[in-house]
Amino acid sequence: MYKKTSKKEAKPQVISYDRVKSYMIWMIERYGDYSAKALLQKANMLFKDDTQFNELALNYLIEHDIINDFRYATRLTTSLSEKNIGPNKIKEKLYVKGFASKIINDCVGALETSEDDYFAKALSLKIRKFGEEPIDDMKLKQKALRHLISKGFTYSIADKAVKFSEQGDK
Repeated sequence: MYKKTSKKEAKPQVISYDRVKSYMIWMIERYGDYSAKALLQKANMLFKDDTQFNELALNYLIEHDIINDFRYATRLTTSLSEKNIGPNKIKEKLYVKGFASKIINDCVGALETSEDDYFAKALSLKIRKFGEEPIDDMKLKQKALRHLISKGFTYSIADKAVKFSEQGDK
């Protein structure tokens, strides 16, 4: 009644330099930029049986400027700085993406923002969540400080924002 069809056994594909390189290019085209470290990790996960071509393919992409960690980190830093995020949180997000600490420090250092700019961002976050009045309640003050510090602002900027009032008191 039912015909038994023989299933063809799936042949494992041969891992070659071209296959690894085309996989990396496909990942970049499909999902956008990756840091070199993140792309290498993805390739190592997929081609875990034979990882000899992963470094070579990555070096090819770096040589042909398809992958440029500094360019990608600069774009991410600019994007994150436009949001209400402090410098420490930007550094953390870049570190998680797999960038070298030198690239992270160069990108964050190149931001044209002063302490006053970060204070304005921290103040807008504080006003949005806790209102415009200076916070006197110790428990609420600690909550506001934790919130601002978790957003990447330094303690001094967060403390200024929490104590700030429109009458000129800082």
